[in-house]
Amino acid sequence: MFKDIVFTPNEFAQLAKIDKTLIPAFENNGIINTHRKRIGNVDRKVLSLEEVQNFFKMLREFDEAKHAEVNAQLMGAGAEAAGSAMIVNDAIAAATKFIAANPKNKTQMFYNVKGGTGKSTLTAQCVMIASILGFRVLAIDLDGQGHLTVNLDVLDSHERPTIYDVLINDLPIDQAIMNVSPGLDLIPANLQLCNIEIPLNNKTRREYRLSEAIVKISDQYDLIIADTNPAASILNGSMLVASDRVNVICATNPLSFHGMSLVMATIDEMQREFKRVLDVKIIPNMYDNREVISQEVLGELRSQFPENCANTVVNRSADLNEATKRRTVVLDVNPKGNASTDLTDLTHELLT
Repeated sequence: MFKDIVFTPNEFAQLAKIDKTLIPAFENNGIINTHRKRIGNVDRKVLSLEEVQNFFKMLREFDEAKHAEVNAQLMGAGAEAAGSAMIVNDAIAAATKFIAANPKNKTQMFYNVKGGTGKSTLTAQCVMIASILGFRVLAIDLDGQGHLTVNLDVLDSHERPTIYDVLINDLPIDQAIMNVSPGLDLIPANLQLCNIEIPLNNKTRREYRLSEAIVKISDQYDLIIADTNPAASILNGSMLVASDRVNVICATNPLSFHGMSLVMATIDEMQREFKRVLDVKIIPNMYDNREVISQEVLGELRSQFPENCANTVVNRSADLNEATKRRTVVLDVNPKGNASTDLTDLTHELLT
């Protein structure tokens, strides 16, 4: 389960992009705290999820003024202690280059009118990794299939309120929010959402009800990400009105690429109708460099949509399937694998 994830010092160093030999100095200077946990038949030194989150929160607050202040304080310490602490301080300052201070686009949606592109899987991974990086994240599941909800290890969604209750039954949005792990909240979905279109269509200001609800809790979060249903629906239009960025997931196969023109045209039409200017990012997914067709589709995406295509390409990976099966983050399956690198890079890109 994601909320129980722990990191070895080496895994933490890799995620934070710091030299693993500095871990003892980080511990000695109170930057991180480790504890022992039995993993298999071995007692290993690990960091908890909360400890890693606190480290990244500290990084985002560590500006040049703070760097100078800490260095000045260290001058009064003994030479050995001051030298060790100053090395750590310099390492922290360097690590901040990899962490976005605040997401440029706070409210985002993952979207495609075609199913089977891996949209829900990427949404789940990105919200989990963003929370590991110390951001306060709200995930919203707008798909009646509830795949994002299941990916976040919530299996009793049929008993919980959804965005249907917020938009149709006027439930205050904060009462639909549940916590799934430290730093990560969720508005779950269930099959009730499949029946939302007709009652929502009959509501006044139907396209604006979702954005008006989100505004009420927006200041509680650093990042709000919604997984949408694969359709050009009123509910998806409502999320577009609420969003700053649309992340279009495109599997690198011919059928998914064939539908991209329709997807982009649909987004353009929505922007004109609702007078919105959105940041649109196309994320190539399920890429396999052994397949010529994958290479061709990726080339066409970059050629036809040069301003929108993401720098990060998510490769096809068994680790990602295993993470979905175990309902956890891919870093918990294989922190050194390509999938962990891809999804961490993608999350950083979406935060900037």
